[in-house]
Amino acid sequence: MPKTFDRAPELPKMRRRIGRDTTELLVTTMALTATTILFGILIRWSFLDIQTSNEYDFIKYFFIGTTVVLWLLVIRLELTAKKKAESLYGVQMNEYEIMRTKWLEIASKKMEIEANRSMEPMKVIPAVQVVVEEEIEKPSSSKKKSD
Repeated sequence: MPKTFDRAPELPKMRRRIGRDTTELLVTTMALTATTILFGILIRWSFLDIQTSNEYDFIKYFFIGTTVVLWLLVIRLELTAKKKAESLYGVQMNEYEIMRTKWLEIASKKMEIEANRSMEPMKVIPAVQVVVEEEIEKPSSSKKKSD
């Protein structure tokens, strides 16, 4: 929004969401990491070295639960960001309406003032004659010398 009234205020743009913050970035990274580890457990990557079936089941179910919780948290943060963007847009629209109303009032007053100025007849200020005493004395002194 412009802080001056020399031009009309710009209409705010509706955004899908507000930018990511650190929490969202961290939770999304953790969800992706947990999903990758879960994938590795399910295809039994060799570097995960899980020996017993009980240990495998515990780790598998733990990472399934962790992955689900983290992805639900990512979705919740996304919806919260969308809701914040919508409320911010509402506030910006209210400010826009106020600024636009003020700008229209100022513009109409400015047009009225300009119309009044153009309707007034041009006032002519008479030129003031400045008489310098020296110029008056010069012609009289030159007459004395010629006599």
